[in-house]
Order: sequence, then C-alpha cells, then structure tokens
Amino acid sequence: MARNIASRVVSCVLCGMMALSLSMGASAESITETSTEAENAGGLTQAESGDYALQKNDFKIGLSNSFYGNTWRKQMVDSFTEAAEQAKAEGYISDYEVMNGDNTVNTQIAQINSFILEGVDAICINAASSTALNDVIKKAMKQGIKIIAFDSIIDLDGAYTMDYDWVSMGEKKTQYVMDKISGKGNIIIVRGPSGAAPDQGIYKGITNILSNYPDVKIVDEVLGEADATTTQQGLLNVLSSLPEVNAVITHCGADSMGVVNAFESMGKEVPLTTGDNTAEFMKWWNEKAADGYETMSVNSTPSCGAGALWVAVAVLNNLDVPQNMYLPFIYINQDEISQYADMKAGTIASPYMSYDFTVNNIIAAKDAG
Repeated sequence: MARNIASRVVSCVLCGMMALSLSMGASAESITETSTEAENAGGLTQAESGDYALQKNDFKIGLSNSFYGNTWRKQMVDSFTEAAEQAKAEGYISDYEVMNGDNTVNTQIAQINSFILEGVDAICINAASSTALNDVIKKAMKQGIKIIAFDSIIDLDGAYTMDYDWVSMGEKKTQYVMDKISGKGNIIIVRGPSGAAPDQGIYKGITNILSNYPDVKIVDEVLGEADATTTQQGLLNVLSSLPEVNAVITHCGADSMGVVNAFESMGKEVPLTTGDNTAEFMKWWNEKAADGYETMSVNSTPSCGAGALWVAVAVLNNLDVPQNMYLPFIYINQDEISQYADMKAGTIASPYMSYDFTVNNIIAAKDAG
C-alpha cells in the first residue's frame, strides 16, 4: 500500500545518528499577508497562462532541512508545507514529505538516501554543508531526481540553487554599525550555524568592512546558531569578563532578542544591536525608539521554503528555470519600525511566496537580491 506522506512533517534523526531585494518601506501587512498585488507582482497569472504555466501531474517532492532549531527554520518549513498543500490541492503534485535534521551532515545524508529509496521526483535541500552532501546528491541526480538547493546551498554542477547575497548583507549592516559608532570601539559578532553558507558569507561581509576600521576591536565572537536562547546563553557566559561593548553585529535568523535579553538580564544597557526582523525584536525596538534607540534590521525571507517548492514544480514541468537564482532580503530602517510593531509573535517579516511571486521575483528576476 502506498504511504501517504503529505499530511505529516517528519522530524528526522534517522538510524539514531542523529540561512533580488524587496523594496524598502513595505508595510508589515503587505509582507506577512497574502494579497493579489503581492502575489502577481506585475499582474501576471503564470500558473494559468504564459510561459510558466503549470500542468497537473503526480510529482512527489521532498524537503531535506538540515536544521529545525530556530524560528526562521520553522517558519521556512511552514511555508514549504503551505505551498505544497496548495500545489497538491490544485493537482500540480500528488505528494510531499518534509524531513528535519539535527544540523549534522550524516543525518542529512540519511534523509536524502531515504528520499532516493522513496522515488521522489525532486528534493529541495537546505544544506548542512556546501560540499559534504555531494556524493549522495550525485546519486540522487543519477536517478533523475531534480535537486533544488536554497538558503544554505550546495556547490555542485547540475543542482538548481536559490541563494542570498550573504556577503553583501554582511557588508551593509556592518557599514551601518561603523557609521553609527564612528569607526571606533568594541564590538561582539554573533555567528550563525557552524559551517553553513549563510554564516560563512555574512562573516566574510562583516570582516570585509571591519578591515577598513583598525580602531574597532572584536572583543568576542559568540556562536548563536541564529537562535535567541543560544545567543543569550553564549553572551551570558562572556559578558562579565568583557570591556564596555559599543555594538553587537548579529547573524540573522532569530538571535537579536538573545542579545537584548542577555544585556538586560545583567542590568546592562543594550548597545547598538542589528536586528533580525523577528516580531519580538521589532516590538522591543519600536518601544525603545521612543527613547531614542536607533538601529537597522535585516533578514533573509523564511518564506523561501514556499519559493523552493514552486521552483521544484516549475523544474519538473520542464519550464525555463535558470540554474542559479537569488532570493530577496528585507531591510528595515529606523523610520519604518512602527509598521512592524504588531507582527504576530514567533514570526519573521517575509513576503508571501505564491507561484506568481516566485516566477516574477525569483525565476524570471533580472537582478540579484
């Protein structure tokens, strides 16, 4: 009997082994809710007509998610699941499955092997490593399985990639911090999931800018795993031994409130801290802005899970999908914070990625994010 896998999300630690630019100033409503204008992004209805029309089919698609331990990843998986349910209801796919890992390569290899045995048609991969999965992915591709790597991508010919310009993002937020502290002082850098492409790219962007500021000292680097609790604990372990901190450059994901909580719990004033677009940080920032607290916030878009699903469907329909694509960031400035103060708790500002949005802003986009 065929196994019905569409209705469940598998939290996978198999065999016991076991991170184009949207226009700034968009309102929270336009980012977090579905709207015809946002979906069509130019008036196209690509799923019904035009060069990117989809055909009904019985495709099966898997999501191999290397890590499920923070708000960003959970929202990403939710968006994938929502899009997959829609695609299934409309007859574009027959089934899907989600496997969540523990941020180890071995677990993700086991996930992909399982998908190969199940005979899925495409695997969307948020990777634990850019290269360590290559052998098993090559095995999948030899079986005719399409590979769509997104957010934390892989380096392998033949795979479709949906990347962020992580280096640019790291540079932009670090330059903001340097301007605010006049290029002098002590800073903390919060790192993301170890070994993942987003952390490597963002860190490179940070250090690219810091190389121009010899009067800035990195007093510590904290492993935050893009998670508020992990970030808070990491900072609590070191804050008492550090000199005065002038700024904290966070990774992104969901770590900024961890910085806030750590400083406040020790009775310290929260220094300039870059935001992560989470509802919790947006609310805190909006309240502190009335007292003159200034910062900026940026994050990648966790709804890219839905974008990855729709790219997989388009690839399986043999449509004109580029091998390498870019995903959007959302930058939020000081004069925009009030628009985000009422976000739903536990969410990160992100557009709704319908199929039309995905075509217009990712597949057929002309510029990088």
